[in-house]
Formats: sequence, C-alpha cells, structure tokens
Amino acid sequence: MLVQKVFKNGNSVAITIPKEYLKDLDLRDGTKVVVEKKEKNLIITAHKNKLAPDVNPKFMQMVDEFISEHEDVLAQLSNK
Repeated sequence: MLVQKVFKNGNSVAITIPKEYLKDLDLRDGTKVVVEKKEKNLIITAHKNKLAPDVNPKFMQMVDEFISEHEDVLAQLSNK
C-alpha cells in the first residue's frame, strides 16, 4: 500500500500512480480507468474492456466479479 498526495490540476484534483503499478496493470497515458465511491473509499479499477469499449464499465465490472466468484462452476460447465 502506498500513500499518495492529492494535488490541484486545473479545476480538478489528481493523484499520481507509481510507475511500477502502471507497468503491472498495463496502464499508460490515455488509458481509461473506472472510479467508484463505496462508502468512504475511492476505488480505481483498470478499464479492461478493450473488446467492447461501448459497454458500460460498471456492467463489465459486475461480469468480472461474477466470473471471479463462480470460476469453479463456470470451469465445470465449460467441460461439459
């Protein structure tokens, strides 16, 4: 876990993402990310939807979570 400082950037504020995180997440200048507020937490997720860029990122995240939660069942179904 890293602590990053929020800084002013025009009329908004921004944070930086450490270089090693960029490499690990395959992020670069111009890459889209999904930003969500859950209670008092800010969650930033790499936008992985390269095949269907017009699909809602929230929906794609729900699909990813479903696949992660039910990976074992989906694997069994794919073998039938």
